[in-house]
Amino acid sequence: MMSKYFVLALALFWSCKSSSNVTPTEKEEDDREIVVVATVSNLIAEETEKKNELKLSWNNPPAAVSMMISYTEEGTDNEHTVTPHVQAGGASKSSYVLRLPRYATYKVTVVAMDNYGRKSEPLSVTATPAENDAPISYEIIENRLPIADPYVLYHNGNYYAYGTRVNGFEVYISEDLKHWRRSEHLALSPENSWGDRWFWAPEVYYVESKNRFYMFYSVDEHIAVASSNRPEGPFVQQEKKPVVSEKAIDTNLFIDEDGTPYLYYVRFTGGNVIWVAEMNDDLTSIKPETLTECIRAEEPWERKQGTIAEGPSVLKRGDTYYLMYSANHFESKDYAVGYATATSPKGPWKKYEGNPILRRDMPAATGLVGTGHGAPFVTPDGGFKYIYHAHASENSVGPRTSYINDMEFSADGVIRVFGEAIHPVVVK
Repeated sequence: MMSKYFVLALALFWSCKSSSNVTPTEKEEDDREIVVVATVSNLIAEETEKKNELKLSWNNPPAAVSMMISYTEEGTDNEHTVTPHVQAGGASKSSYVLRLPRYATYKVTVVAMDNYGRKSEPLSVTATPAENDAPISYEIIENRLPIADPYVLYHNGNYYAYGTRVNGFEVYISEDLKHWRRSEHLALSPENSWGDRWFWAPEVYYVESKNRFYMFYSVDEHIAVASSNRPEGPFVQQEKKPVVSEKAIDTNLFIDEDGTPYLYYVRFTGGNVIWVAEMNDDLTSIKPETLTECIRAEEPWERKQGTIAEGPSVLKRGDTYYLMYSANHFESKDYAVGYATATSPKGPWKKYEGNPILRRDMPAATGLVGTGHGAPFVTPDGGFKYIYHAHASENSVGPRTSYINDMEFSADGVIRVFGEAIHPVVVK
């Protein structure tokens, strides 16, 4: 009886072994069969548009579930294995972008693995990535930055530009100051603001103590403020009202080192005159008793057309406060930029004797007319640039267009706007 069952079991064992569906196989010396995983085929390594990067592609063999990728720099014996392994996912072809530590020639190897961890023979290829990033290709949709009264905010690797153009405010985003993408959505929509016309001169600030962005702007010849948690908006007025009840335009926020916020803006007191007031901590209202006059148009270069001082921008260097401003009517070809200094954010302000520092007859203007109502901004390397608008041409004021020049402080504290202007464009 025992021998009968033993023979039956032995027969079943050999039957199952002979009907195994695992393929392919090969014989060893002791006649045991082992599984062989096929090698990947058509392995290609190509450089991409990014430096030190290779795009790998290959055909997956049957039964392979993952690929082990490794690379070795030419002239070394240090092999580096990529983790995690690349999954085949049942596809007949796979690809992988291999990011390498530096520019060199590499031997890249791919090994196929089945569900049991069994490996194929390696297949290798030698390739060299690009040494530098390829130039970015842009589709230009407008050969200018079509905003007036421009302002630029730099935040987390991007530049954000705001200005006067539509009902409400657009935002343009750039990484290099030359190519700007217009956001699909308005940064500020009229329905989120007091007022419904004459949206002018927006400026956006990130206030670290509040972890929030604030947009100060003019609407219907009043000044207003809205806030957002993102620089591209949407900016919303929590309470739809102007900052002050009287007519006013052209706001600029300055927060001093002691944390005191000041709002500079234009009041219509015998022309366009720049004033300053301390703000309350909520940044939506001022302390009226602190109102102080700063700059009025009195010098010959300031009064070519109108009695107008506007577009203030305040910054501090050392113990000196600088107030940059524009003078003349914006329709004048002699619209120009000057500045004044003080030892207090409230003045008294002393105008620079070499004013104006930007006008149509100066090298930085490069033939542009009506240059003004701009704003300085800091670049990632700690330098300064100045964005401003100019007339459409010698014979036409609009549509006004924005330009960007270098700006610096000399050793003796003099502001200079110089260099060849960047002519920004809008891209898709």
